[in-house]
Amino acid sequence: MADYFAAGMSLYLEHLVDWEKLLHLWRGTKVDVESEVSAYRTILETAASLAQSFEADSRKHWSAEAELSSDGGATSPPHICAAYEKLREAGLVSLSVSEEYGGFGLPALLNGIYLEMISRADPSLMMIVGLQTGAATDIEKYGSEEVKRAILPKFASGEVQGCMDLTEPQAGSDLGGIQARSTDLPDGSVRIEGTKIYISNGGAEVHLVLARDAETFEESKGTTSGLSLVMVTRHNQDGSQNGVKVARLERKLGIHGSATCEVVFDGAVGTRLGAKGQGFRAMLDLMNVARLGVASQALGLCEAALHDAVSYAMEREQFGIPIAQQPLVRTMLSAMAVDTEAVRALLYRTYKLVDLNTAREAALARDDISVAQRVEIQEELERDNVRVRLLTPLCKYFATEVCDDITRDAMQVFGGIGYTMDSDVAKLHADSLIMTVYEGTSEIQASFALREIGKGALNVMFDHVRGELKEIANDPKRAELAKRVEEMSERVDEATKVLFSDINYALLRSKLMVQMVIDVVAATELLHQVPFDERRLDIATDFIIRRSLESEHFGKRIEAGLDGRVERDARLLELAVESA
Repeated sequence: MADYFAAGMSLYLEHLVDWEKLLHLWRGTKVDVESEVSAYRTILETAASLAQSFEADSRKHWSAEAELSSDGGATSPPHICAAYEKLREAGLVSLSVSEEYGGFGLPALLNGIYLEMISRADPSLMMIVGLQTGAATDIEKYGSEEVKRAILPKFASGEVQGCMDLTEPQAGSDLGGIQARSTDLPDGSVRIEGTKIYISNGGAEVHLVLARDAETFEESKGTTSGLSLVMVTRHNQDGSQNGVKVARLERKLGIHGSATCEVVFDGAVGTRLGAKGQGFRAMLDLMNVARLGVASQALGLCEAALHDAVSYAMEREQFGIPIAQQPLVRTMLSAMAVDTEAVRALLYRTYKLVDLNTAREAALARDDISVAQRVEIQEELERDNVRVRLLTPLCKYFATEVCDDITRDAMQVFGGIGYTMDSDVAKLHADSLIMTVYEGTSEIQASFALREIGKGALNVMFDHVRGELKEIANDPKRAELAKRVEEMSERVDEATKVLFSDINYALLRSKLMVQMVIDVVAATELLHQVPFDERRLDIATDFIIRRSLESEHFGKRIEAGLDGRVERDARLLELAVESA
């Protein structure tokens, strides 16, 4: 249990979240913080114990795949079904559903930690419970009270599962190409026609479908206007089928236990969530929850690969000593450990902001705060929403790219056996490969982040970060490191000036830019951890020294490539086309 409930998790539960402020904003009443945190710990300890119990069976049956079911859905492999049932029996499926609908109403940070634990044991199982979170969150935010009371208790109990249906053959990341059609019916319900592809957990009972409104179908084509988000169940209340069918399952390199489906909607009848034609905004909320969920998934996989690599390196001897004592291997393992903690720092920092904003929204919805408090809370909410919009793609980018690297390095530690299925690290790497792709590729995340930077989000975030660094510099142990991070932020400012002199060049170099921004924010968060655990000083020191050198290098690359790089890439592409 202690292994799955990592020290970094406990650090945030016990020290790095201001629970009193958060819970008071959220509920507006006096809160017994000690009891609340104790309850949170119990939930996470139970989740850790269950997740750890799934690991061996998951790895043993890693290649088992989902199958089509007779009722037009898809069935997960037996080991996935058994694990899900254990979670369901423990009431640990949709942890973020509000208490009034039968859930725990768990903060996003703690739900993220839970998903991280599940992913470490089985990334395929995490796909199912992660989509529970996303679908339930969107239904709770945009559904009518009638819909919420009918469906959310079933999510909380694990009776139903959910998925989101966006992608179509002609509409991947460009949702303006969506052709699935939604037609209003006289009774207020909505009929859906169309085909969706690459739908994770597409055999679920509850589908959140993004479709184009029939009334404005032609004029809204090519745009994200005129799209509605519709909740469609595979079965009607009387148990009959509702025009939803899984037509085929994809064969994949990894996460075999998660069904990836082509779903056909043939006259399926559902209920619109939110306003007509405003489905894209609602789906963005779901996608942002999903992106942070994928970051948690990637972090859990990092922990699994790191654990396997360290354990093997401590046991495997070469030249008379464990390979963990060989300088190059030791350095590789230490870098893997530090990068895992840097991912955690960035992700948990973001989750904390998400929770704080949720609490602020709850406070603003009540009438027990003064006018002055309302103005202050609204200003803080708007400021931190800007930060979250930038941090979300950064988290998804960083976590999944690091996961790809760490699982690959774990294979290297194992040597030749790491390339065989006699070890598990090759399986972990195969699972990791999709994470830089789904919910928006790394390139899309970088471009999203660049867009937010261009709208001023970087200034908002760095104003806050520099204030934190100024306070950290008062501690002699951290002062020099804080200074280096401040210098890293100044390099970002200089690189920004270069990039935004040419938007095409900015897009080309966006991955360098976002990594520089990530390094500043993650480093700052790592420094916050030190007073509560002195061992974290080595983690922060290693990350900051290594990344400050990389930051300087990235800045020089950005400056050096401005003249002619875009044109040269175009010419090189012509050569590639000729030789293809």
